[in-house]
Amino acid sequence: MSFNGFSKETFEFLFEITFNNNVEWFGENRKRYEKFVRDPMRALAAELMPTALSIDPSFNPVVNSSVSRIRRDTRFTYDKSPFRNHMWIGFRYPNTRISEGCTLYFEITPNGYSYGMGFYTTSTAFMAAYRKRLLADPEGFLKLAKALEKRGLRVSGEPYKRDHFPDAPEEIKPYINLKYFYWTRGFEGVSELIAPSDIGERLKAEFKACEPMYRLMQSVLASVCEAQN
Repeated sequence: MSFNGFSKETFEFLFEITFNNNVEWFGENRKRYEKFVRDPMRALAAELMPTALSIDPSFNPVVNSSVSRIRRDTRFTYDKSPFRNHMWIGFRYPNTRISEGCTLYFEITPNGYSYGMGFYTTSTAFMAAYRKRLLADPEGFLKLAKALEKRGLRVSGEPYKRDHFPDAPEEIKPYINLKYFYWTRGFEGVSELIAPSDIGERLKAEFKACEPMYRLMQSVLASVCEAQN
C-alpha cells in the first residue's frame, strides 16, 4: 500500500473514539480503524523506513513494530480507558519500548500532528553523561541545537523547579535543566495531512535534519552503556 496522505475519516475516527472509548464501540468500528488509521500509518512507516535506516541501521526494520497500537496497556496507569485517540510512528531499536532509547517519531491526534526525536524518559546516568558532554563543548552542541531551531524544532521536557546548574553558561541552561527531553515541532490542524499530501517527503527531510543531534545522543548512550559494562 503506497502512502499519499490520510483521509478525513482518519481524524473523524480519532475524534469519535475520544468520546466512545469502550470495547463495544471499537468492535463495531474496527474496520474503520484498520482502513483509515492503522493501514495508512503502516504505509507511511514503510515509506519512511529507508530514511530511518540510513540514519541508524540498527533501528527495527519491521514496519508494523514501528506503529503504535491503539489498545492501551492500562495495568500501570490511573487512566483505564482502553484505547488511545492518537497514533504514532516511532523508529527505535528492536525489543525495546518507545521509552527506552532515542526515537525518531511522528504522531497524529484528532486535531493536529507533531514530529521530532528524543526520549520519552531517560535514566539518571544518561542525563549526567549528556550534561557532561554539553558542558565540555557548549559551542558544538549549540551549533546542532540552533540548526534544529531554525527548522522550527524546539527542545521540550519536564524542567526542574529551580536552577540545578547555576554555574553553567546561560545559553546552555535551557537544555540541561530538564529531567528528560525531546526535540519536537507541533502543528494545529490536519488539513496538510489529507491526501494528496507531501508529509512523507517532509518527514524524510526533517528526520535527516535531526541526524547530527541523533548521533550525538547515541554517542552519549554508548558511553553510558560502556561505563556500566
